[in-house]
Amino acid sequence: MTNIAEARRVIEEAVARGATDFCVCAGSRNAPLLAVLGASDLRVFSFVDERSAAFFALGRAKLTGRPAVVITTSGTAVAELLPAAIEAHYSAIPLIFITADRPARYRGTGAPQAIEQEEIFGVYARGSVQHINIEFDEPLIDDEVSWERGRPARRPPPVATAAPPLPTPAFTHPLVLLGGLAPAHRDRVRNFALALNAPIYAEPLSGLREDPALAHLIITAGERMIGRGDFDGVIRIGNVPTARFWRDLDESRRDLSLVSFSALPFTGCSRGEVHPIEALPLDVTPCKRNEEFFAADRQQAAAIARVLDAEPQSELALLRELSCTIPENSRVYLGNSLPVREWDLAATRGRRGFIIEANRGANGIDGQLSTFFGQCDPSRPNVCVIGDLTAIYDSNAPWIVPQLDSAIDFEIVIINNGGGRIFSRVASLKKLDESTRERIIENSHDLRFEHWAAMWGMEYSVVANASELAGSRGLAVSKALDARPVRDAGFLPGGRSAKGAAAKDSKEPRAGREVIEIRPDHEATQRAWARYDALW
Repeated sequence: MTNIAEARRVIEEAVARGATDFCVCAGSRNAPLLAVLGASDLRVFSFVDERSAAFFALGRAKLTGRPAVVITTSGTAVAELLPAAIEAHYSAIPLIFITADRPARYRGTGAPQAIEQEEIFGVYARGSVQHINIEFDEPLIDDEVSWERGRPARRPPPVATAAPPLPTPAFTHPLVLLGGLAPAHRDRVRNFALALNAPIYAEPLSGLREDPALAHLIITAGERMIGRGDFDGVIRIGNVPTARFWRDLDESRRDLSLVSFSALPFTGCSRGEVHPIEALPLDVTPCKRNEEFFAADRQQAAAIARVLDAEPQSELALLRELSCTIPENSRVYLGNSLPVREWDLAATRGRRGFIIEANRGANGIDGQLSTFFGQCDPSRPNVCVIGDLTAIYDSNAPWIVPQLDSAIDFEIVIINNGGGRIFSRVASLKKLDESTRERIIENSHDLRFEHWAAMWGMEYSVVANASELAGSRGLAVSKALDARPVRDAGFLPGGRSAKGAAAKDSKEPRAGREVIEIRPDHEATQRAWARYDALW
């Protein structure tokens, strides 16, 4: 079989698996694949950085629910895909990696751009991530390049399996801990929670944190409030939580029994079993409501609000105001652990229709902006909230912006606190000399993002006080998005839609694309955290 025929076969296989988006990183060895894609009508995004391409593909797969494809050349270009493969594996996000390789005779020889590519992803390509490694010999373009979309391969219907036995948690006063939940599961989870009548700690990714039906059960003063509840067990529902309390279940809180219900198979700690969410029993004995606990929770939440009112230049106060000024129905991406935790503590609990997204955390600060761009939705405002080090780490991510649908509206909100300040909240690290911690662990810096925004052609503004956020550009006014249709077809190679290209050529106004740099006052932030800690 010729190289071109083999490339066409592999791309058709990806299409048969449901792929429509192809993220390509050009090289000479993958030229047959790129030639076939260039002749096709498939949606193609072009990258210079394989790591960014893989995380962008992760975001696309999250947005569309279909596998996204990344195509690389040979050598260490393949290794750049590993971080996104790990994230996709633990999040069950479908990705297809097609890696071009030199012929097998070069393996183990140390020849240029010849590494061991066959099993490079190990366990991380045995589930939602599919890896296809394809060898191309010279001459690379060895046949006429053509494309004819074949009929998708027919998949056998799923085999029905017997329902697993329902677990029967024997708790009298449990805590319900809600991690990330797919929208399809939220009704069942809501009904279970209402029937159980137990206190709920709902993370932002659950989609139920602001649910009015559950407001009387949800803990509002943050995860520290969990420690004041007399719980005898934990019922975790959804993906593995990000809360510190979850880690404590393996350490200081092993006295608490644990049962998990999730669409993913991961226990998330060293004990317990995972049952499917469909096994959540709806006929349960209601728990007796602890009115004293909920009264204390509401009092603590009000006290926290007063702390933020008193320190409007603090990081928490700025994030609270940000959550109130983001347009309703926005897709909000929380880009690393500090924004996730601060949003959980301080963000509004008003019903604003946000779709909250985030990577689960295996990747730390890696690829966050690239994932956000992949998830940008042309039918609604898109807001990314990230830290300064996260933005620096993925600073080439905006490369893809000119290839996005011209209707996409986004704001990148960078909380620039001058380094990795989350480490200043880690108890074990407080034992270190402050200068050492700031210089080596927190990576303190004085960088600003105005020139970075200008480099990528994005508007820029800076905010240092909560009162300034309501008047900041981009977040104050939604751009009549309710009249904007979702565009999911008719894309040209390179990622632009035919409609988007026409709009650009006719010089119609482009959707808003802005960087908003939030600069909290360090001393105000320290005072706010000190007053917060004193409440406990």
